[in-house]
Amino acid sequence: MTPYTRILVSISNPEDYRLFRRLGDAVPEARIDYIANNLAIYLYLRVKRERVFYPRRKRVDGTPSLRDGFSVRTGRLSEATAEVVYGGYRAFFETHVGAERWDLMVLPSGRLAGQHGLADAARVAGVPTLYTGYGNVDNRIFADPQGTDRQSLLFNDPAILDALDPDLDGFEAWRARYVASRKVSHVVAQAKGVGLKTRVLKFVQILFCQAERALGLCSENEYGLSELRKLEPAKIEFDALPDGLRYAFFPLQVSTDAQVILNYHKGDLIEALREAVAFATSRGLPLVIKPHPAELNQKVLDEIHALKPALGFHISDGNTFRLIDGAEVVVTINSTVGLEAMLMDREVHFLGQTLYAAFDRRRMAAYVSRYLIDEPYFASDGRPFSDAGAQALLARAQMRPTRPASVPTAAAAPV
Repeated sequence: MTPYTRILVSISNPEDYRLFRRLGDAVPEARIDYIANNLAIYLYLRVKRERVFYPRRKRVDGTPSLRDGFSVRTGRLSEATAEVVYGGYRAFFETHVGAERWDLMVLPSGRLAGQHGLADAARVAGVPTLYTGYGNVDNRIFADPQGTDRQSLLFNDPAILDALDPDLDGFEAWRARYVASRKVSHVVAQAKGVGLKTRVLKFVQILFCQAERALGLCSENEYGLSELRKLEPAKIEFDALPDGLRYAFFPLQVSTDAQVILNYHKGDLIEALREAVAFATSRGLPLVIKPHPAELNQKVLDEIHALKPALGFHISDGNTFRLIDGAEVVVTINSTVGLEAMLMDREVHFLGQTLYAAFDRRRMAAYVSRYLIDEPYFASDGRPFSDAGAQALLARAQMRPTRPASVPTAAAAPV
């Protein structure tokens, strides 16, 4: 039986909805409500006959500075809009939590302005929070009571993994199978590509942004037509790597990834590329990079390609695992590729702040086999969570630090 009976989920897209719909099917004793952060998902859930809310913008006293938050730094929202979006969600939760009796607040990623408003309101009301994210490795789920990535309890207290008891022999067998399969076929679940469908969807998103603004709704985006120019195909040429080349490998992350914006001290993908080139040069190696397949801002790729003559790096579109396998060292901000390189016994140089940096072999085994929830994040067949998977996910909201005095509270976590 789940300890929670009234769960509110912040929802952004159909993929997240399918995930939590599967969770709901596994715990029918719990009622799952949704709070949308855009008009499209609100209407989608209404068609699905789900219980979904969508608040209006509101300015509230005590709004924290959101200037350095993810929504503002990525250009999703202006600082002024971020403040009223934050206020709208916070005021909504404060007004309705008593009548609705929500006993768990679920925040996928937890980085958006409105999600910070929900988290602050939940903290004041004494409602626990659960942050979720794509676990990447084997399509599993990351879950934490304080945040994702650098904002997570696990990042602040990696000794949590030491309390787990992984099957090391089983992990080694899984690792060998995982690496061998990815060398044959490596598919990034978030990959989108820039085609006609992407352009149409972006145009529809822009239209919805205009409607949300006109109606005073708490949209997490305020895109204009200038966004379409970012989708014009990049003029990028890939290199055939010479046989026997000794190199450092830098897998690019999406330019607006939170790992780049929040968890890397320079907060910019181009600056990270320059730093990676400098590191490779210090090791006497050329740098090989691979663009992220989910990068939609083609202007960034054009800028990267224009830097190639001056910085002297190679651009590859090869299989990521084969590129890792051939590298002498892997450079990454905080990409899953960093963890995958560790799985392949490669040296890894991290530019950003990452929980992987604290991993030895045992912690890596504990993270993959015991910490990550063994349920697929992306599943189109609608199969419910297993009982064990559902209970493990919800129980993560009750996880506590091993060193209470040294771990920041959720309210103090950086935005």
